[in-house]
Amino acid sequence: MLISWIDFSIADYIKPFSLSLEQNDFLFLAGETCSSKLFLALAGFLPEECNFTDALRIEGQKMRSNETFKSVLLPKNAVESLPPHRTIGQFALDLSPDFTKKKLVNHAAAHGIDKQTLYSRPAKISEPILQKISLWLCSLNPSAMVFIEEPENGFFEEIRPFDFLQSLLKKGITKSIVYLTDKKEVIFQKAKIMQFCRARIAVFCADRLVEEGEAVKILENPIHPYTQDWLKYGSTLQLKNGALWHYCKQSCSEQHNCSAKQSLSYISWDCGPAGLHKVICRGFI
Repeated sequence: MLISWIDFSIADYIKPFSLSLEQNDFLFLAGETCSSKLFLALAGFLPEECNFTDALRIEGQKMRSNETFKSVLLPKNAVESLPPHRTIGQFALDLSPDFTKKKLVNHAAAHGIDKQTLYSRPAKISEPILQKISLWLCSLNPSAMVFIEEPENGFFEEIRPFDFLQSLLKKGITKSIVYLTDKKEVIFQKAKIMQFCRARIAVFCADRLVEEGEAVKILENPIHPYTQDWLKYGSTLQLKNGALWHYCKQSCSEQHNCSAKQSLSYISWDCGPAGLHKVICRGFI
């Protein structure tokens, strides 16, 4: 199965770009951009702000008017978003109406979630187990793609999140996975050890896709200068180390008078609405 975004864009946020994922692809989103908005838009959750419907292709074909893109989104605050007044089992049955209670109990047990946990509310469950539950919920229904936004402090290693996500691909529960993390170390550590999928990376700078391809090739031989700097310094240390990618001050409100603009030969920025990641680049993009 091939899923593609053709000239995908978000007005005033992301310039048009094309991206394709094949079955068993595991894509890491990396670099500097308004990542959360891009992430939601790729999953089809911001249709009013992007050209998702027109850009998406399944096996090279546009979706028909009566078709839907079966994607699953696990946001970074998934654990906090679990309904506090319902048990895990009740919420899981809401998500998978075709399941019987017995089938749900057996399905959960196969993923290390016991019956007592299913009958408990989130407040009674430890955070590592809640993270395991949030991942398990992604396995209840088949999907074309799963979008995972890593929790702010990462997943607990003891729940083996990447093994679980690879199992979704191996079992055919989903076709591809898109993973968003703020930590480049996660990409370094995990992208090289994937066993049951093809690890890929898409690197964004400001509002542009600057490099995309197989993870190992990009990590070992990055082509674009921004990717090289990002791999060397990370996001926050680039300016301190004299890299080419300079960031506006948090208080910057005037695009044309921005102090970071001085002496830069090429400028790409988004110093506009509050909440955007502010970046100015020098050099070829």
